[in-house]
Amino acid sequence: MNKFGSGIAFLLVGFIVMGCVTTQSTSTASKSYSEDLSQYRPEVDTSYKIVEENSSFRTTSENFEPEADVTELLNKKLDTLAENNKEIRYVNGYSIQVYSGSSSSEAYAARDTARVVLPEIRTDVEYKQPIYKVRVGRFTERLEVQRTLLQLKPKFPDAISVPQRIYIN
Repeated sequence: MNKFGSGIAFLLVGFIVMGCVTTQSTSTASKSYSEDLSQYRPEVDTSYKIVEENSSFRTTSENFEPEADVTELLNKKLDTLAENNKEIRYVNGYSIQVYSGSSSSEAYAARDTARVVLPEIRTDVEYKQPIYKVRVGRFTERLEVQRTLLQLKPKFPDAISVPQRIYIN
């Protein structure tokens, strides 16, 4: 133990002595560096004409007629897009679930409370045996869900946002 303690003490003294020894500082500030980089700089084209400041439109002496009309092609694409959109029956969105349980009286009480807190937002009771779920709103944006959830949290501390398909009429 005595040899081990003296060995550690010797190492510590060595580290302290080495740390206190001044070293010769090398300074690069005294050396100056210069290099000519002008050959790599881009050249600026000054052959363009400056347009008068007072005119906002370009004046020409020729009348230009369009060479191609894209109206017909654009109308076809828009019609195709409208037909495809008719086939879409739902969008993915969100709803806020304020109650989930097996008691119908508690579910309808939660629905009534949610309607008092937010009368302008639709509140539904869903029943899939044996569970009642009370869901508030149909949202497409997550930010809207968070705002509404903050309004419901004082009355429904266990309320959560859930993904839901929103059917389009």
